[in-house]
Amino acid sequence: MSNRPLSPHLQIWRWGPHMLVSILHRATGDGMALVGLALLVWWLGAIAAGQAQYDLFYGLMTTPIGYIVMVGLTWAFFTHLMSGLRHFVLDIGAGYELNTNKMWSIASPLIAIALTVAVWAYVLLR
Repeated sequence: MSNRPLSPHLQIWRWGPHMLVSILHRATGDGMALVGLALLVWWLGAIAAGQAQYDLFYGLMTTPIGYIVMVGLTWAFFTHLMSGLRHFVLDIGAGYELNTNKMWSIASPLIAIALTVAVWAYVLLR
């Protein structure tokens, strides 16, 4: 057996908002890549296939489930964007102070929720 130290297990770490933001960043990136790409390809295919196929796409996307998917993608986009901006600031060497890091880790998902609400309020109220 090797005498090398083992990496600490996740159970010894105290969870913080920065861990949640990191996990959300990965999850929203994957979600946009899978669901967003599928919807984009379907939308482009519906446009190319003609009015009947586009009407089918539009009809399904304006059902309650379609709105849930679209709001979810909007939230994923803004969550990923805010986390990416947070990481950009960290990459340039700023924001490593514990209180600053914690504050932006809490603020980035809240800003994403506010932006999602603002976009959908604009879309639905115009």
